[in-house]
Amino acid sequence: MSSPTKDAAQPAPQATTTPATKTEKEKEKAKQEKKKVLTKPQGEKWSSSINALLADPEGVEAFRDFLVELENESGEAGEYTRYIDFYLECEEYKARFKKLEDKAKEIFEDYLAVGADKEVGTGGKSVEIGDKLEDEGLEGVNLFDEPQKKVKKKLADGVYINFCLDIKKKLKL
Repeated sequence: MSSPTKDAAQPAPQATTTPATKTEKEKEKAKQEKKKVLTKPQGEKWSSSINALLADPEGVEAFRDFLVELENESGEAGEYTRYIDFYLECEEYKARFKKLEDKAKEIFEDYLAVGADKEVGTGGKSVEIGDKLEDEGLEGVNLFDEPQKKVKKKLADGVYINFCLDIKKKLKL
């Protein structure tokens, strides 16, 4: 008879732990599902142009999820997602490069510009650097522009069309 009491005592702690854990998991799952619900305005915006899609982080996520689904259906992992990944990496590169360019201008203004508060002597180099920053900026921000344009066109002419059709089908547009 002591066994049933022992068995009854053991499930009780699990029961109090499990509902709390399930509740948290259910909340997270509901949050993710809510996030993935496609609205009509989103669908219309994303299917209006690939630029509109790529400008919206939720659109990019939905597009990438769509590409993953295509890959799962075809059995070829990375066949489609590599293109969007490349495009996004290029965008990140440009954003980081812009920050570097801003930092270069800040360094110039603080240390190299004529009359700067913290001016350091560099001979004639500071004028040359200032002119270059003003005229050209840092070199390299456009490094991936051509391949990125080609990848964007490939996406726009291919899987983006299927993505738009899928959106219209889901939203019954």
